[in-house]
Amino acid sequence: MNIKNIVIVGGGTAGWATAHHFLNKTHPDTKITVIASEEIPIIGVGESTTGRFNDLINLKPNLTGVNEEEFLKETSSTFKLGIKHTDWYKKGKSFYSPIGDNYSNHFKFPHKDYDNYRIYHVAEKIDYSKTFQSRLMAENKLHVVKGKKIDDINTAYHLDTYKVGQYLKRKAIAVDKVTYIDDQVVDFKQNNMGLVKSLKTKKGKTIKGDLFVDCSGFAKVLIDKVEKNDFIPYDSLLVNSALNFNYVSDEPMTRNYTHAWAQKYGWLWEIPTQERLGCGYVFSDHFIDVDKAHDEISKVLKRKIDVQRHIKFKAGRLQKAWCKNVLSTGLSTAFIEPLEATSIHATIMQVTHFIENYFKKDMPFECEYLQDQYNSEMGQMWDNIRDFIMFHYITPRKDTEFWKESGRPHRWSKRLTKQMSIWKYRMPRTVDYINDIGNNFYSIGNTLWYQIAIGMNLLDSKIAKKELNEYGLSDVTKQLHKKVDNEVTKIMPDCMTTNKYYKSL
Repeated sequence: MNIKNIVIVGGGTAGWATAHHFLNKTHPDTKITVIASEEIPIIGVGESTTGRFNDLINLKPNLTGVNEEEFLKETSSTFKLGIKHTDWYKKGKSFYSPIGDNYSNHFKFPHKDYDNYRIYHVAEKIDYSKTFQSRLMAENKLHVVKGKKIDDINTAYHLDTYKVGQYLKRKAIAVDKVTYIDDQVVDFKQNNMGLVKSLKTKKGKTIKGDLFVDCSGFAKVLIDKVEKNDFIPYDSLLVNSALNFNYVSDEPMTRNYTHAWAQKYGWLWEIPTQERLGCGYVFSDHFIDVDKAHDEISKVLKRKIDVQRHIKFKAGRLQKAWCKNVLSTGLSTAFIEPLEATSIHATIMQVTHFIENYFKKDMPFECEYLQDQYNSEMGQMWDNIRDFIMFHYITPRKDTEFWKESGRPHRWSKRLTKQMSIWKYRMPRTVDYINDIGNNFYSIGNTLWYQIAIGMNLLDSKIAKKELNEYGLSDVTKQLHKKVDNEVTKIMPDCMTTNKYYKSL
């Protein structure tokens, strides 16, 4: 089928980010229509991103004129350098996990991806706290020296999702090939091959298209109705509810990290924009009800909490992210939980992977093998993200029934069980995250797993030390660690504080 018209169902961050990707990465003649209604409130919990969202804002060339400085000014967004995890390992203990703090083995032995630097932290039982990004997070500074941004530092953003959605919408519809329709999809028609021909809206309009993208969130307006598409639950994860709220903090608002603060029955997120803290308590209602969760978090924060909404969710994914001529992204495909900002991350990965590896102007929708391969990749991506989230819950905390149960081995997937078994005999390596067709395009691999493992003390220091000695990397890595510390210590006084930076915009 010749793709002339792409119809995106749903707005918000996911819908408009999807529009930007198709706009910038497909044939110039392609027309894009976005159907979204102002009547439908956005979920608003995905206020923290990964570096993949940074790729969207800094995309070159960018036909919509999106640029980072304007984006930060107009949306009150802030830079995110990583996550501070508090009380996950033990109460009173915290650790930093920078994003995109990737490492290349300069010795290229035994392999260029062998992360001897982080393995050294495991061997010596030391915190991952001396790198540039870790120090910036600890001292509330940014990668800006003498007014200039250091470009090779990987960052993400903290978002006000409503403002970001409106910004992306305004930039997209300013382009002639994008049409916005304020309406809701209520039905659709298919041809004799099962391909969607047109959509019917609440206001009685008929919208024709060639490729449809379901960004309607939990509503799943198209993707689970075009053909049989089973939901695969992630029952191994216990959290299933969230109380979403905002407040203005007495301390500086512009922290450069997301705070993930473990509580009795889940964890609290604190995400700083330039104007407020976007917060939420993610918990399991198997162990505490909504009223008690509200009381608990109010006491922890020592303030009255005005909850905007109580969100009930079921972790899991659809079997297929691509059915016939319908693609889904983000919440329409799957949801795990807010930890590590995986929803927006996966939204971007699903769209970019499809455009870069599967999209053609003449789409062969009759080739089921193409859809099978994409769906297999998406399924494994979400399953592997699930395992990474579960990895956070493997903790010695046993102060409540929630923490006793949350990370027990019987809850681990076969893949995670295999990984944990392998890591009893050797340190993690990049090959441990590769899917069944030999890639890991979804950018959650060795770096982040190691940083959680170091913070949660999940790897054997004796094996790490033995490995470094066997490869002759122990002394040189010790020297590297000292060198990094010295170089970072020299540059830190020149780095701009977060408050000063945002005031300068």
